[in-house]
Amino acid sequence: MASKTEAKQLAGELLRLVPVGQSMQPHHDTRMGEAYDEVYAQLQVKKLAIWDSTGEMPDEITPFFVVLMAHNKMDVVGVSDILHQRILFKAGNDGEKATDNIRNVVNSSYTSDDEETDY
Repeated sequence: MASKTEAKQLAGELLRLVPVGQSMQPHHDTRMGEAYDEVYAQLQVKKLAIWDSTGEMPDEITPFFVVLMAHNKMDVVGVSDILHQRILFKAGNDGEKATDNIRNVVNSSYTSDDEETDY
């Protein structure tokens, strides 16, 4: 389970804003916080945010969520062409690929509480 802080760190590392394992500068941390909130709100509208915004997201969702965060901010922070293409490949042009992957995780983890009815 990844917290908001961990997701921000992972997105910052993916965008090469901070070396792996080092703390982000405050302005990068703020920007990644905005990215988290934006992606969470997008998923909430689609009924795919199955955790509380201040809680921990499921591990299976984290890599796709982080890619969406990076996708939303890569033009703002400026990334190399190679990194830009890599993020587009993982997220899809409009983030649809990563969103579909999240949808698949959410749908596969859903279990109905309804009992089977015999007719």
